[in-house]
Amino acid sequence: MSRAFENETLIGAAEALFSEARAVRFQDVDAAGIVFFPRVLEYMSDVYVAFLSARGVHLPRAIESGSYVIPLVHAEADYHAPMRFGDPVRVEVVALDLGRSSYQVGYRIRHEDGRMAAVGQTAHVCVGLPGWKPISIPEELRAALEGKLM
Repeated sequence: MSRAFENETLIGAAEALFSEARAVRFQDVDAAGIVFFPRVLEYMSDVYVAFLSARGVHLPRAIESGSYVIPLVHAEADYHAPMRFGDPVRVEVVALDLGRSSYQVGYRIRHEDGRMAAVGQTAHVCVGLPGWKPISIPEELRAALEGKLM
């Protein structure tokens, strides 16, 4: 799956589709005193789940239904400024690109003063169960991603 968003698009997004404030936790930093690189992907995953929940998709319940899953097929992050223990940051969903059976989500993480800390994106594919074959994005999920609450 190719990259959906250029970093400049994520950095320059006028407003976030969804955001959460958090503080960098002690367990998130490495021996150099900065966020250990995979934690940024965890931050993005956390805000993705909260974003879906805010739009009416309870991901645990959707998974339990057993009709489809939405595995992650690509993840990337670029780091612009260090994040240290205790730093307040804002993790944002700033872009979506919907296809037939897949979608990509663009993120950015900013320091409290607005400095860019990181940007990234994830790609997800809707897969039917059983069988693990791509399916069209289910109607309720597509509606939520498009901001149309059902």
